[in-house]
Amino acid sequence: MEKYYLAALFAAFGTRSASLLDALAAFENAAEAYMAPPDLWREAGASEKEIKKFIARRDFNYPNRLKNFCEANGVKILTPQDEAYPHSLRLISEPPQVLYVKGCLPDLRGSIGIVGSRAASGYGLKAAETFATDLAAAGVVIVSGGAKGIDTAAHRGALDAGGTTVAVLGCGIDIAYPAANKALFEEISTRGALVTEFAPGTPPLAYNFPSRNRIINGMTHGILVAEAAKKSGAMITAEYAMEEGHEVYCVPGSIFLPTSIGCHSLIKSGAQLVDSPEDILVALKLARRPRQTALFAGEDDLNPSARALLEVLSFEPLSLEEILERSGLALAEAGMGLLDLEMRGKVAQTAARSYYLL
Repeated sequence: MEKYYLAALFAAFGTRSASLLDALAAFENAAEAYMAPPDLWREAGASEKEIKKFIARRDFNYPNRLKNFCEANGVKILTPQDEAYPHSLRLISEPPQVLYVKGCLPDLRGSIGIVGSRAASGYGLKAAETFATDLAAAGVVIVSGGAKGIDTAAHRGALDAGGTTVAVLGCGIDIAYPAANKALFEEISTRGALVTEFAPGTPPLAYNFPSRNRIINGMTHGILVAEAAKKSGAMITAEYAMEEGHEVYCVPGSIFLPTSIGCHSLIKSGAQLVDSPEDILVALKLARRPRQTALFAGEDDLNPSARALLEVLSFEPLSLEEILERSGLALAEAGMGLLDLEMRGKVAQTAARSYYLL
């Protein structure tokens, strides 16, 4: 029960409460601390504000409920004293004192974190998926944050390659955020792990995510930023990595896209520009060459209109009018070519009837 009392304390005081760690030294164990009256917390050095917050939040039945929840949902609690706790995570400036884990936490040596924009472009999504697929195929564990956009593309790429991926959440382990990723999280928990420092039931509040980002950095050898705006969570993660002396890799993007500015800024600051998964594998000293994704595989049997469209389409959506202007095709020819490419899974259409490469 000791871990459940410790987890209950951090749920009440806050996940990154440094004063709690200091005060705990005055008690024999976490259970004694959790049950202690206010006077003993004062003697332990806790402030009046912290004591009032703790007493208001304390529920004497919570540790037992937490134990029942974890056992019923296959969730383990890890602390820095546990052998299974990631070694690299112990080395960051503020390692989480409680980790909730659902699934099997893999060996994270040589792992790569892939981060980026939630509102990613088609180019960014393709880059994240391609890097994740090839790195995972070479045995690299992919760590990301479970968010929509780049994170989702990275997790799916790793799973599609038959690899292992870890999702670090900015909420309780029982909350699917975004809700659209519920099935993805279930798959991750069976082929990798879901991880969070937040107690069950904790909503995905904005200020949780910088804390989440430091864990992604602490669990990985390096961070790949697939696409990021100047001010974004991905940039925070990259900055954590640089502060901790970890490698930061960046995929270059279009100078006309705001979601490329972050990557270009990081490259100017010393991050390594990468344009293929092999660049990272070489840095990791992995001998196996990644399986390169053939973007235009199977073009030999394309009709001339479809081939002409591939010359003008990109990962950024183009309207039908732009496609007609750039390709010189008639409307009927372009329509047949786009339909052929869509059926082959090479092109997708947005809700605004623009088209982009997959």
